[in-house]
Amino acid sequence: MTIDIDSLLGAEIVRTEEDSKTQTLYVTLLLDVEGQDNECRLQFNQVTHYSRSEISYEGYPVILEISEEVQDIDKNFDIDHSRKRFKIDTTSGIIVLEFGSYEIVD
Repeated sequence: MTIDIDSLLGAEIVRTEEDSKTQTLYVTLLLDVEGQDNECRLQFNQVTHYSRSEISYEGYPVILEISEEVQDIDKNFDIDHSRKRFKIDTTSGIIVLEFGSYEIVD
C-alpha cells in the first residue's frame, strides 16, 4: 500500500521500535483526522540507515516536512541506489531513513 506522505504532516511520532534481526523499523504515529486522534503504524523494511539529530523539545515530535530528496548518506556498506530515502524534519530534529519498502500495518 502506498502512503500519502502529505497526510503524515502534523502527525506526532509516539513510538519507534527496531527489529535489528529483520532490519525492520516500526513507527507509531498519532494523526488528527477530522478532530479525532487516530493511531497509525508504519513498517519500514530492509532498513540500512537510520539516524536522528535531536534538539531539546518537550512532548512527542511532530512531523513538519518529509522529503524524498536526500543528500548522499555517508556509509560504505550495502550501497544500493534503488533503496528509498526519507528526510523527516520534526519539531525535535531531523530523521534520515534509507529502506527497501514501507507499508501501513495494524
